[in-house]
Amino acid sequence: MTSESHHLACAWLAKAQSDLATARLLIIGDEPYFDTGCYHCQQAAEKAIKAWLTAMEIPFIKTHSLELLIGLCLPSAPDMLIFLDHGVELSPLATEFRYPGDVFEPSHDEASHALHLAEEITNWISNKFADLSPP
Repeated sequence: MTSESHHLACAWLAKAQSDLATARLLIIGDEPYFDTGCYHCQQAAEKAIKAWLTAMEIPFIKTHSLELLIGLCLPSAPDMLIFLDHGVELSPLATEFRYPGDVFEPSHDEASHALHLAEEITNWISNKFADLSPP
């Protein structure tokens, strides 16, 4: 890992933590907005995964598909396979509730579940990243 990739990975991880904190406020705060909270859950997981890929200097395309991004991580972090189902559940949240349509608002339980999944991915990557030696 180069100094540049470490610095950029830290920036991705900071953005992931910000999205996760925002999701918490929107889902468990005094004024819940479950639709926007779910979006931020997906974004937190996506940015955490992109932090890992950046740290490992693995190129990735512009995508919201967590399954695709997790697949790219597997050679450097085979344990990340445990989050593939998380990715399948979270990926649609990048767009599912952003626009008017058939389902306008997720339930409290759905939003809480999304938050739990995003926290698991983001915290796992944050802990693994902390174990890496900076250049």
